[in-house]
Amino acid sequence: MFFLKNLFFRNRIEDYEESEWDKVQNEKKSLDLSDPFVRKQYVINCLEQMQDAQKEIDRVSGEYELVTSYLTDMEEIEALHGDEKERLEGIAKHLSDLRKEHDNYVLTPSTMTDKEYSRMEAMFSQAENGIKRISEEEEYKEKVKSDLARIDKEKNAYGYRRREVRNTIDNYKGVAIISLISAASLIVILLLLQVLLDFDVKAGYYITFILLAIALTISYVKYADYIKEKKKIENTINELILLENKVKIRYVNNKNLLDYLYEKYGVNSSAELSDLFERFKKERDDRRRFERNEMIYEDELERLIRTLRNMDIKTPEVWKNQFEAIYDSREMVEIRHRLIGRRQKLRKQMEYNEQIATEAGDEIKNLTATYPEAAGSILDLVSAFERGELQ
Repeated sequence: MFFLKNLFFRNRIEDYEESEWDKVQNEKKSLDLSDPFVRKQYVINCLEQMQDAQKEIDRVSGEYELVTSYLTDMEEIEALHGDEKERLEGIAKHLSDLRKEHDNYVLTPSTMTDKEYSRMEAMFSQAENGIKRISEEEEYKEKVKSDLARIDKEKNAYGYRRREVRNTIDNYKGVAIISLISAASLIVILLLLQVLLDFDVKAGYYITFILLAIALTISYVKYADYIKEKKKIENTINELILLENKVKIRYVNNKNLLDYLYEKYGVNSSAELSDLFERFKKERDDRRRFERNEMIYEDELERLIRTLRNMDIKTPEVWKNQFEAIYDSREMVEIRHRLIGRRQKLRKQMEYNEQIATEAGDEIKNLTATYPEAAGSILDLVSAFERGELQ
């Protein structure tokens, strides 16, 4: 029977879906929050969640504002009309013509598409850092996944052992009861032999009481040992649950960050970005052999930047690498779609962490309502954490 149970739990662990780690919530069903120590650890856990969530929100906010400014500039450019629009489109088209002449020299043969080159050129200064960062986050993701799998295995193993211990405790209770019943039955039989048949049963009484004492002593000692083991197992399970809550949040934040970085760089892995980066460097070296049109091209770019600045565009430098969108509505739509995708990823990350902070705060409020006698100590704990005394 135990073998079948063990097999069932092993299969369950192997089939564990990563998507379950997305469902982050403060698991407390099996936590004994009436225990002051467990309650304190739970409150600290919630406070740490709120602190980590706020740090993540602060980190994401700057990038979110930058992406929003890009989208605002796009709206400003699309709202232009008359001579301003014609002049700006004329510069952009001239730049496009110069780029085509340049590419006739440079891109024969080519290892990259124009779009790949333009995209990589736009993020070249960030690419090395991006490769390193994505690679680190991918490695971190694997570590977190490994930690979650290990925690889940340990939690299931301790849960299985707890059921075994409970069964053993019940068995020793049964042994004690059976021993008492058997001793009582034997005493009755000896009493009948003594009264009805006038037998000398003193030795029988002594043996019965000795055997009963031995049986009860063994049962009690074993019972006490297993009670201690059960308490220790339950404490360990509580610790694993709290740890799992923290690691799940790290996993989701890491996953959201990787999704955003993939979207930002337009790749699916650090290896793909590294390959794109290496091909770009080779392509750039080839193109630098032909600089006949570079002077004019650079002058026109400066003219574009000056024109955009005069039009109060906040981030004119960005358009050096996407000027085609100024006169090509399809390109503008594609860039907007990409920026909106990036902003949605950031918003999702911000909303997720806001939810984490709110839910953690609500958990603390609920604790003060559920355990009013502990409200003061909980509020003191919150104040101490805010002052950094628990860091």
